[in-house]
Amino acid sequence: MTRLLLTALALAAWTSGASAQPRDACPAERGCTVADGRYRLILPEPPPADGEKRGAIMFFHGWQGSAEETLADAGLQALASRLGVALIAPDGAGKTWSYPGSPGRHRDEFAFVAQVLDDVSSRFPVDSSRIMASGFSQGGSMVWYLACRMPDRFKAFAPVAGAFWEPLPASCASPRPPLIHMHGTADMTVPLAGRALRNGFRQGDVFRSLAILAPTAPAVTVADIPTQPSGLSCRALAAPGDAPLELCLHEGGHGVDPAWIERAWLRTMGPERRATDHLSVKR
Repeated sequence: MTRLLLTALALAAWTSGASAQPRDACPAERGCTVADGRYRLILPEPPPADGEKRGAIMFFHGWQGSAEETLADAGLQALASRLGVALIAPDGAGKTWSYPGSPGRHRDEFAFVAQVLDDVSSRFPVDSSRIMASGFSQGGSMVWYLACRMPDRFKAFAPVAGAFWEPLPASCASPRPPLIHMHGTADMTVPLAGRALRNGFRQGDVFRSLAILAPTAPAVTVADIPTQPSGLSCRALAAPGDAPLELCLHEGGHGVDPAWIERAWLRTMGPERRATDHLSVKR
C-alpha cells in the first residue's frame, strides 16, 4: 500500500520547533497490551495539567502496515502535536484487519478496539468522549465498520481510501455518527466503485457504503463533486442540524495526506470546528 504522503504544512510544523516532540507512552519494545493484541500511543507535550484530559486520534494502518509505522510517520506526529491530541496506533493482527468481508480472520476486531479504548481511558489522560477514528486503505475500511457497529465509542470518523467490503452490511447502528470520507478519483488500488480480489473477496463501493450508513442522505456521484488540481473538494451530505457527513475527493491515487485528517478533526470535534482555507466545501 502507498505510504503516507507528507505535506509541506506537516513538515514545516514538525521541523520548525513550533511543537515539542510528543512523548512515547508505549515504547516500541513492548507497546501497550490488551487481551487480544497491542497498540502504541504518543502524548502531546507539554503534558496536560493535573486532571486535564486530551482528545485523541486512533489511526488504523493499511494492509501490511503496523503500529510502529504509524508512530514513525512524521506527518502524523506533527498533526498530533499541532492539535494537542494523543495519537493511538492499534496493531493489526497479521498486519491486516479482520472486519466482515476481509480475507483476515485473526480476531474479533470490535472486541479488540473496545479493549484498547478501555485501556487508554484507564491509563492515560485521554478524554474518551473526544476520540476520532481514522485510517488508510484497509484501515479506512476498519473505520467504516467501527462507524457502523460502534458509533457510540468515538466522537467522529475519518476514513481514507477504504469503505465497506462485500457483502455490504444490511444496516448500521443509529444514530449516525459524524463521518468525513476522503478518496482519490484515480485510485486503482481501492477504487471508488470497489473491485474484485483473488479468492472471491471484493472491496465495496463508496457510494453504496454511504447509502447504508446514511439512508436519508442525498445520492451523489463523482460528477457532483468536481475536483481541483490540489487539495480536496468536499460535498456536505447531512441535513442542517444533523451530524456532519461529507464525501471529499481529490484527483490523485491511493494515498493520504495528514492535512485531510486535520481538516476532519476541525470540522467534527466541537465548537472549534472550521474549514481549512485551501479546501472547498460544496452543498
